[in-house]
Amino acid sequence: MFFLQSTFLFLFGLFVGTFGTMLGIGGGWLHVLFLMLLFNFTPQDAIGTSIGIIFFNTLAGSLVYYHQRRMDFQLAKTMVLAVIPGAILGPLIVQQYTTSFFMMIFSLFLIAIALYMFFRARPVTLLPEAKYNRVTTITDIFGETVTYKTSRELGIIGTFVIGFISNLLGIGGGIIHVPYLILVMRIPTHIALGTSHFILCVSSFVGMLMFFFLGNIKIDFMMPIALGAIVGASLGADLARKTESDVIKKIISIVIFLVACKILIRAL
Repeated sequence: MFFLQSTFLFLFGLFVGTFGTMLGIGGGWLHVLFLMLLFNFTPQDAIGTSIGIIFFNTLAGSLVYYHQRRMDFQLAKTMVLAVIPGAILGPLIVQQYTTSFFMMIFSLFLIAIALYMFFRARPVTLLPEAKYNRVTTITDIFGETVTYKTSRELGIIGTFVIGFISNLLGIGGGIIHVPYLILVMRIPTHIALGTSHFILCVSSFVGMLMFFFLGNIKIDFMMPIALGAIVGASLGADLARKTESDVIKKIISIVIFLVACKILIRAL
């Protein structure tokens, strides 16, 4: 029975790790749903275990994206410190959740993100144009070159908020962070995927430590899924390279919306 369950969990991790890395969303939203619905996890244990899985997935994905040079590493190093406070506070607030409250908040939040990303084709301008003064040119190992302008200030502020929300909901943050990097910070989709992975790797590591000390991580579930996610990370990064940016964005928004609707119906 243990072998069959571990194999099932590994395959689940492989699937989520592959497409989570491809889309840059980490798969945390699906981990939480999976653990709560199939194994009757409390929200606290589902979130804690999910954050642990996300750490291993984003660590593997970050290494692959860094090797491919599809990451704004200098910007990521600046933003990563802003994500840590939220990663510490989120797990503490999670302890107050009830199942119905969590499901409602989780679903409504995902629906808002999905609709916004699907219908918002152009980046959002939150600052005067002169504030987008960080010009970056990146050439990956495949010879593709992109040049873009972004704002370091928006990166720090947004990452601080996202670090808090992601550890509050157990979603790792990619499902919020990737749209933020693309739509608000104007970073090209493929670079946003790698940059988000590195930042969320640090965030999930801090969150994992917090949840571990709070007793909300089930190692026997986390490790088989995490091993599958590690294998899937390499496959997902390769798929992302071969997929058009607009296609990736549409897939992200549609998947998020469908899953969120299902969660909301169940909660109501």
